[in-house]
Amino acid sequence: MAKQELLTALEENNTADFISLLQRHGKKRSNVDLQEVLSEFSRTQHEFLWSCLYAWTNEQLTRMVVIETPAEVAGEVADTHSLDSEQTVPMDAEEAVQKEPYNEKLMAAILDLAYIYISSLEGQENFIPDKLLEVVVLLHGMVMVFEGAVQNGIVALCEMWWKQQLDEREHVIINILPIMLDAASGKNGRRKEVQSLWALRDALQLIPLSDPECHLLVEKLIACSTNTLFITCEEGIKWLSELFSRESLIIPMHRGIKTVLPSCTRAQSSKYAEVYFRSWKNSQGTVKQMLEEECIQDLMYAAVHVDPMAGRLSANLHHFLHHFHRHKKHHTVATMVYTLYDPFMWRSLKAANGFVRMNATGLLCDAFPLLDNTMSQEEREGLLEKQYHTMITLLVDPCHLVRITAIKGVTKILASYWLMIPSNIIKTVFQKLLSDLLYDASSAEVRTQVLKGIILMLDSNDAVPFLKEVLPRIGDAFDDINGNVRSTFVKILLKVKSLKIIRYWDIVPMNHILHRLEEDTPVMCKLITQLLLNTFHPIQREDQELLHRTLALLEENRAAARRFYQYTSRKLDLQSNVHFMLLILRCLRNHLLNQQAQVGQQESDHENSNTSLEERTNPSVGSQKNLKLGLGVAPDNKENRVPSQRKAVSAAAKESDERKDVSDDEQNADDDSASPLDNPAVIGGLFDTIVIIWTTNAHRLAQPENEKYIEAIRTRVSKSMPLFFKAFKENDEVSQTLLYLSSFLPKALVPTIVSHCMSRLRGLQQDQDKEESYVTYVNALCNWNRVDDILELATEWLNEGFSAGVTTSSKERRKSRKGVRFQEALTPQPLLALRLVGHILQHPLNKLAALGRNRHLLVQMSENMAEVKGLLGDRLNQTEELSALCSDRFLCECWAQYLSLVAVLHNPPRISEEACEKKRGARCDKEIPVDDVYDGTATVVTCIDWCRRVLIPTLGEEQSGKRKIRAGEDAPVLAVSALSDLVTCITNLLTVGAGGPSFAYKACGFAEELLKTDASDKFWQKSLVLAQEAYEFLEVYGTPGDDLEEFGGVSPEQLTNTCLSSISDFCKQQEKLPQDGDLVNILALVLTSFGDSSNSCVMKYLVSSVIDHLSWHIDKVKGVDTDVNSVKEVGGFVALTVGVCQSRAKLSAAFMTSFMKLNSSVQDITSLLASAYLLKILIRDSGKISPSSLKQAVAGLDSVMSRIVFPTCLEEENGDKKPTFGLYERYTAASRDIIQDMKDMLGVI
Repeated sequence: MAKQELLTALEENNTADFISLLQRHGKKRSNVDLQEVLSEFSRTQHEFLWSCLYAWTNEQLTRMVVIETPAEVAGEVADTHSLDSEQTVPMDAEEAVQKEPYNEKLMAAILDLAYIYISSLEGQENFIPDKLLEVVVLLHGMVMVFEGAVQNGIVALCEMWWKQQLDEREHVIINILPIMLDAASGKNGRRKEVQSLWALRDALQLIPLSDPECHLLVEKLIACSTNTLFITCEEGIKWLSELFSRESLIIPMHRGIKTVLPSCTRAQSSKYAEVYFRSWKNSQGTVKQMLEEECIQDLMYAAVHVDPMAGRLSANLHHFLHHFHRHKKHHTVATMVYTLYDPFMWRSLKAANGFVRMNATGLLCDAFPLLDNTMSQEEREGLLEKQYHTMITLLVDPCHLVRITAIKGVTKILASYWLMIPSNIIKTVFQKLLSDLLYDASSAEVRTQVLKGIILMLDSNDAVPFLKEVLPRIGDAFDDINGNVRSTFVKILLKVKSLKIIRYWDIVPMNHILHRLEEDTPVMCKLITQLLLNTFHPIQREDQELLHRTLALLEENRAAARRFYQYTSRKLDLQSNVHFMLLILRCLRNHLLNQQAQVGQQESDHENSNTSLEERTNPSVGSQKNLKLGLGVAPDNKENRVPSQRKAVSAAAKESDERKDVSDDEQNADDDSASPLDNPAVIGGLFDTIVIIWTTNAHRLAQPENEKYIEAIRTRVSKSMPLFFKAFKENDEVSQTLLYLSSFLPKALVPTIVSHCMSRLRGLQQDQDKEESYVTYVNALCNWNRVDDILELATEWLNEGFSAGVTTSSKERRKSRKGVRFQEALTPQPLLALRLVGHILQHPLNKLAALGRNRHLLVQMSENMAEVKGLLGDRLNQTEELSALCSDRFLCECWAQYLSLVAVLHNPPRISEEACEKKRGARCDKEIPVDDVYDGTATVVTCIDWCRRVLIPTLGEEQSGKRKIRAGEDAPVLAVSALSDLVTCITNLLTVGAGGPSFAYKACGFAEELLKTDASDKFWQKSLVLAQEAYEFLEVYGTPGDDLEEFGGVSPEQLTNTCLSSISDFCKQQEKLPQDGDLVNILALVLTSFGDSSNSCVMKYLVSSVIDHLSWHIDKVKGVDTDVNSVKEVGGFVALTVGVCQSRAKLSAAFMTSFMKLNSSVQDITSLLASAYLLKILIRDSGKISPSSLKQAVAGLDSVMSRIVFPTCLEEENGDKKPTFGLYERYTAASRDIIQDMKDMLGVI
């Protein structure tokens, strides 16, 4: 069917049916398979087919030429009008074009059919009709004329023709190579195009690359070397290696790769090394010599002399050369590496520049051993000896960077070639490492690298026996002042423990390790806990052994034990933690019962004087057996209440397989000695352990599937709690721990303890406002859901403080001091009340308990605390504190706590009515009352209005449009503190998504008013953080159509710009910026939040402010200081803002983009000089600014400079010219000099 359709379309010259037939080929719902149809054609039919298609092709080419002819003729003939040029086309051709224009779909269909036919020739006799060959050759010659699908079809057809090795294939390949190179090297290039290029590699033999006429193709081939797409696949690497084998392409491709290496990743540089290595391996003669001397040695020299601190080029070059070094086991490669390094390596190791010595050291160690296999044995041994002594010398180099590199390399060499290196060299190296470098006071990184090198050498089985004797000498490093050194040392201990070559406590004593666990950082504590886990908490051992080790740890260091179990409980599963808690509880309970039984036994012994001495002194046999169970861990019954007198051995820290058997006499002696449980500190440590494990696993115990565990713990604790309190009522520390432990129980089980906690809180005095005096009681009451009692007490005390602050006349005050008064037993403590409320709101569990059931009390408290605004206003109008209870400290803390409470009470956005109905139907008993709905943002807006009326006018005297704070007065300081707290509260509300766009804009407007009013630095950081949070808030909740005038505020961008202006103005008055705070990091975060694109108005304003500030400085000093080499030396506003931008890559790019846009529109010579001055400083201290952007900026400034015209010189009366060298001319000359210097430095033409 399809065959007949095809023949009919050809016979009837029906192009539409032909195109339709081609479009149906290969479709799932179509049964047209043209490959099968063409296989059924006879030779005659094939010749007929391609005769018709050849005619159609000629016809379409003619039509295409006719269409393009008028435009070409019009362009060539300049004296002919457009109408005349159109009439140059013959009338019949023009009519033909009008009837049937060029059909691109037909050309694409012809090419598709040709491709189908060519691809079907696999494994068959290749019959190529003459007309088909003519079509392919014709289209190959005109491939550059076509575009789109037709050109792609021609390329695919010629490529398949070449792959099938058909006749005349050398005539259909040359023109498609440039197209395929463009496709592979373009932005949208794919691996598929690279693989296709590799398949056509033999076609390069047909092209004379040295011919000047082929320079365009050569440029495209060279461009392949700079495209990283080619090194992402194996075919691309082979293609580049093939190009490198051509002598005329070696140097240009090497130059191209050198331009790409600075921006490559390490993986990409390794791939480029693979290209060089393959090319060198497969080349011979002159090509090989050129690769060695012009390429590889050039990169070796560059790797030695490059600045390791300037970008990634140094690391990439070293990674590149490492690819050659790791093949040095082959003799030819080793000889080549030595031959190329030898001319400059040894002198580079002695260079005056420390960076050069550092680079050379790294390459020497990586290439070790450098050997020339053409040398004799004696010469090779002498060369090795030279390398040994060179590396020993480098270990004590004056530059710490060289020492670090040498330590890395030498330890790696020792780990890899231990048996090869002479023993005297090894001893000398370790003497340097352990005696000098391990205690290098000039660099912590040197000490760290020594320890890392030891870890590396511990992986070498040959080095372990030597290290076993050396490691006990390095224990002092465990107390290094640097945290990285200490953590690395712990990793050595972990490595030693895993290898079992030496006991780690022989390197560092156990008490020393525990002391470090007690005092060190969390990172170190986690590592030490990992080290001690199997020592003090062996899960696989019996309960008795586990308790022995726990008691040994508590006896040795209780504080370390707390931190140990804090991190250990997170590593263990819940079942193991619960089992351990129950084990401790059973041990403590039985110990106390045993003590009671012993006391009763002694009393009965005194009463019964007829008892024999043997019966009095020796316990029963059953009691002795229970004793040996270990520390009173006996079954909980009366028969087994026996004394527990066995002492926990100090060797509990060692592994059980290393313990020695204890004789029966020693056991009896231990039984007669005191038990560790008689030590109150050990008892307190056991209770601490229970509390820590319970608190750490509270979230897991709260899950429904773990209910059995929590019930088991509560049952055991509640059963034992009366006994514990009775036994330890005189020990305050243990009692506090028991109190908090009992708070984990339901309050119905411990009602007396609940009342005790409340009474203790009421009895706190003013000098007991420290956290440890009340935190246990507050936490316990919150755990029992008695938050309401705490809040009522706090409200009562706060009301007393507010009442004491009510302003009275001085006469009434004097009267109030006279007369007899009765002193109340309990004095109100307003400050302590704020502490209690603050602790509840800051503690995550207490906060949930307070908001869950006592939200209405918190709302009432916030309404009462709003009185602090009136008291603050009264205080600002006076010169002394309102009263002793209502002090300035109380007012500041009450205002801050009030704002925190407002933020906490703010309700989330209302949910839909349907969701509300579902929620009410599901849990109607826990609905939040309507009275508890609290709009925190509305309250904050009210506070903002109050601050505008009351606080801001009291900041100070107005000077130059801003109010300057008056030093030495408390009232303005109080106002500043209150305003700062309000800005912080606003920021917190925006962080949690409270309020709407209107609130965000008003908040920014308020902060901007503070910045414009106050001339100091008090509000910079808080305003910048507010701007960042407001910007991120509006990105989520704002809309593009928000109207600032409607909201009555300013945008976050405007607030940031105002803050930048305030900093600039401050720097114009002060020489240095304030050192307190973290302004640099905050500014960096804010600029990053606003985006690093060139469209950021904040970045544009920042660059403009920097130029204006520099212009002001230039006008002030009447010139520039050309000796400044870094941004930091400029100081002030410029050092702050530019330093932040140049320290981050994305901000650097945005800064330079805005800088170049600003320079293109510069209007005055001072701004131009300031821009040139800043750019010259950035060239010397570029940071993370790319060199290409600096070159573009210099070129832009040069173009602006070229448009400046000097004013004409005045003429004297005698006609001689006398130049007038004013500021304009001087600034212009300075700008030209600076720009010319920059052009010379960067090589800008």
